[in-house]
Amino acid sequence: MAPKSFPRYNLPMEHSFDEVRQFASELPEEQRLILANTLLESLTEEAADAELAAAWDKEIALRVAELKAGAAATCSFEELATDLRAIARR
Repeated sequence: MAPKSFPRYNLPMEHSFDEVRQFASELPEEQRLILANTLLESLTEEAADAELAAAWDKEIALRVAELKAGAAATCSFEELATDLRAIARR
């Protein structure tokens, strides 16, 4: 049997930005606050993600530079695995 189709969910967006903004402005105050908070959180998360990615890029570049300069301590995978096993046994 074929799955039931829901064509209503495949339609293009029916409302313009101005219509959505008008509708939102007519919501009760509590619902507008919840909507505003939800929208702000989505922007904050995107900004935080970008800041975090930039910080990691900087850290990675620093570590690569230290490796190339011979300033970073390194070990073989075997040494690392041995140390990790010892830690896990504690």
